[in-house]
Amino acid sequence: MPQITMMVAICFATLVIAHAEWTQAQTNLPSGAHVRLGTLDFLAGSSASAMAFSPDGKTIIWQGRDYGSNFTLRRWDLATAKEVNRFIGDDFGDGPQQFSIFRVIDNNSLIRTAANGLALTDLKTGEERVVTELARGKPSWISPDAKRILTYSTRGSWRKRTAAATFALWDLERSEKIREFTHEFQDAPARADAGAQLAAVAFAPDGKTFATSWIYLASGPMLTYRVGQVVSLWDVASGKERFLEAAAAYNLQFLNGGNTLACADGRGAGGARSTYDLHHGTLETWDVAAGRRMHKFESAVDWSGPLTFSPDGKLFASGGGEDAEGIDENAVAVWSTSTGKQLKKFNGHRAKVRLLAFSPDGQMLASGIDDALFREKDDSPWLAESILVWDVQGLR
Repeated sequence: MPQITMMVAICFATLVIAHAEWTQAQTNLPSGAHVRLGTLDFLAGSSASAMAFSPDGKTIIWQGRDYGSNFTLRRWDLATAKEVNRFIGDDFGDGPQQFSIFRVIDNNSLIRTAANGLALTDLKTGEERVVTELARGKPSWISPDAKRILTYSTRGSWRKRTAAATFALWDLERSEKIREFTHEFQDAPARADAGAQLAAVAFAPDGKTFATSWIYLASGPMLTYRVGQVVSLWDVASGKERFLEAAAAYNLQFLNGGNTLACADGRGAGGARSTYDLHHGTLETWDVAAGRRMHKFESAVDWSGPLTFSPDGKLFASGGGEDAEGIDENAVAVWSTSTGKQLKKFNGHRAKVRLLAFSPDGQMLASGIDDALFREKDDSPWLAESILVWDVQGLR
């Protein structure tokens, strides 16, 4: 009996200590924050590249490098704010992180771009297997059903006006090319002597349409200037391209079951600033079937940074951008898609916001910072909250 009593006492003490640690981590939360993740034992580094909720909304998965330059996957339980598991392993690969794949397939599986191609990761064990090498070192995107991928390449000479871009759609299981989609740049503005920069690609939920955008650039005496953009809609079955006369091109997302395309932008998009911009941010919504602009909103906030829409499309969140009154990189703002008005501004991060993700039910918003470690004036190190999860359920 004394042995049993001792075991119960030890278990109880362990629970008390664990609860005390959790309580300490969640004290003094910023206004509107639901939970804080990764404070004392988590240094994200400046290469945080992706973050997502699990389909059941109970965990958050993060991808990036730690301060030892190791590639790391981390997963947190939102109910306990505890790290469930951590894997150090295969790198991102040579392709641009902006156009790499990071898709949580189910509560325990992730498909992502790795050094050797597209890898399927078991989030319980950390084991990975390469699904295909097609995405190796290439910009790539995955279809909503995770059965096809889109890869990107360019050819020709920009100066000779023979440049073209090609997307290839592949069947993942058979590693067979389904179709190619080619965009010609002959109609680019005459001032676009510095070429075209791919800005965004988005699949419609049914996978039958995808949208692409490029930003046209011109060389200035000291800066590269943006002189135009092009947004296209592609029909997967026929390969036909339709153009939208959109003024925004840096962020694309399908809403309303794929019937609406949202295009968001900012004067800092692609690192090219234009002296012709009167506003920092532009948001447009387009009727996909009719190819007609439905709404256009302009804001004093730069929407070229991290930006994501809620699952129901009624809200969008932005972070890490510049506003008309100066830099406000540490804040997260939530906006109405129907009016373009700011509904809420969350403050609490002590470093630049780099990652944003809505929960599957749209009730929570997670924001991740660019760098978890920084120094104040006295050179003493301070740890910032790597991820904050905000309550947004009352904003609709």
